[in-house]
Amino acid sequence: MYTSTMRYEFKIDKFAEACEIWENKVLALAAKQPGFVRMQFLVQPDKGIALAIGTWESQIAAQNFMKTGVFKDLLEDLKDFSLSQPQPEIWVLKYYRSLIVPD
Repeated sequence: MYTSTMRYEFKIDKFAEACEIWENKVLALAAKQPGFVRMQFLVQPDKGIALAIGTWESQIAAQNFMKTGVFKDLLEDLKDFSLSQPQPEIWVLKYYRSLIVPD
């Protein structure tokens, strides 16, 4: 599996609207892509911070999703809501255990 994260820093007074834009632009589109495993969006509203976690079957599947232009469009839509450029990181899944079966 291949996991990438993107950390966002939004203006606190624009936080809810920025999160809604992220959901509408990214979440539904990602779920339709080949190789999609899961997408999570964690928030710290009082700090204006959000962390998107995308997991894909392979790096190629993640790269193909990026080729859709989704993040270029997203960054344009979020430019007035962000305090800084989003910070991406790549992760390799080493261990995983769940008591809940994901949707």
